[in-house]
Amino acid sequence: MLPVVALGIAVLTACGASEGAAGGRACTMIGAVPGISLDVEPRPGRTVAAATVTVCRDGACRTGETPVFPATTPGPQTCTGTGPEDSCSVELRETGGWYGFVPIDDLREAPYEVTVVLTNASGGEVGRTTQNTAAQLVYPNGPECGGGVPQATVAV
Repeated sequence: MLPVVALGIAVLTACGASEGAAGGRACTMIGAVPGISLDVEPRPGRTVAAATVTVCRDGACRTGETPVFPATTPGPQTCTGTGPEDSCSVELRETGGWYGFVPIDDLREAPYEVTVVLTNASGGEVGRTTQNTAAQLVYPNGPECGGGVPQATVAV
C-alpha cells in the first residue's frame, strides 16, 4: 500500500510542476511591456497629474502620455505575535513623489534621448527634463525564462 501512496503523491506533485529553461524553476505566463518608467521626485507646493514622454533615436521620435500616481514606500511592520498562526502587516506611506509608465511599442535595446513634460490637473506645465538613457531588456521571470522586453527608467 505504501508504494501506491508514494506513487500517487509523486504523480500529483508532478502535475503542478513547471520548469523553466534552467530546470527546477517555474516560469509563469507573466509578461512585460516595452516602455519608459517614470520616477518623479516630490515637488513641494505642486501637484503632478500627468506626463508626456517623447523618446528619440536616430532622428525618429515617439510620444506617449500617462497619468502619474502617488509613489509609496513601506512603513514599519507590525505583527500580532511570533507564532505561525499570527500575522504581520505593513502600511504603505506616500513619499510625496509620483510614478508612471508610458508604453512604447517599438522601443529597442538602445540609447535614447527622452524628454518628459509634467503637467498638473489643469494641463499646466510643472516640470520638464531631457535626458539620455538606454533601454535595457527586463525579464519578468528572470533571463532563464525568456520573454525579455526593453524598458528604461527616467528620474525626474
